[in-house]
Amino acid sequence: MTAETPIDIGSIRDHLNTHGYAVVKNLVDRETVSDLKARVNRMLAYEREHPYDPGDGPSLPSDDGYCSEYGPFVADKGEAERVKKRIRADRAREFDTPWPVPPSEVCISFFHLPTIFDQGRSQRIFNLINKDVAFAPLVEHPTVLELMDAELGRDAVLLDVSINNVGSQTDSGGWHVDSPISLVKEPLPNFTLAVQTVWMLDDFTRDNGATHVVAGSHLSLKQPPRGKGEMETEVVLEAPAGSLAIWLSQTWHRHGANITDAARTGLIAQYGRAWVKPFVDLRSPLTTEFAAQLSPRLRYMMGCNANAPVRG
Repeated sequence: MTAETPIDIGSIRDHLNTHGYAVVKNLVDRETVSDLKARVNRMLAYEREHPYDPGDGPSLPSDDGYCSEYGPFVADKGEAERVKKRIRADRAREFDTPWPVPPSEVCISFFHLPTIFDQGRSQRIFNLINKDVAFAPLVEHPTVLELMDAELGRDAVLLDVSINNVGSQTDSGGWHVDSPISLVKEPLPNFTLAVQTVWMLDDFTRDNGATHVVAGSHLSLKQPPRGKGEMETEVVLEAPAGSLAIWLSQTWHRHGANITDAARTGLIAQYGRAWVKPFVDLRSPLTTEFAAQLSPRLRYMMGCNANAPVRG
């Protein structure tokens, strides 16, 4: 499917629910992609020079354990120390409340992940909309919203909006399913809790780390095996820049190795059912002035008037 032909939401949904993934090619023009990529590159450079530093807080013996729970994110010593500071600072703001379970069992949505990883070659940008409203049209693209309305309900919310910049000469990731079912024991839910979308800001190819999915794996109701071994129904989601990849949270997937000399960039927007906790707090950084630039639908999806109230 391409932007030059009419978008058939029914066909996309059929492919998504049958195979666990779908790709819509050339949904955004090259000029828009070029502008957004330039904005991303400026942001990547700035955040590498000015890493997020919320302060610090009292340490606990368990803090070192969280740095071993990053899954595919391999951080150097400096980034690992920054992550521990973020965890301590958040805990201090939450009245020094520790997690009641060991690091391996903490919900991934509750603790910080490295923003610079793969030994400094790869980088994430979180809270993207709060940093540049120019990305909002992708997040609320009509095709995406129509699909999310059908899959998750019109009251669906955003769980994450971020950039994943997979560095050159980096290894592939391991098979996984997405939050909120990362730690759910089998059998997994037999309905979809969340849908992941990736806007390709570069051409996605087998050589530069395009996403791999296991077609039909969402029907297994199982967690994927550990590791990154080849799968029988494995598919590489190759498409030109401006295309959109979509997969269900329970579909097994991983990013491929980037064996090229250039980074590969994708914009991640994850959507979930209204009652699913978000992966990132998108609401707290909002200011009145910035919120005024966003549509009511996007403000809602980012958490405005979509949280439990103080009752009484």
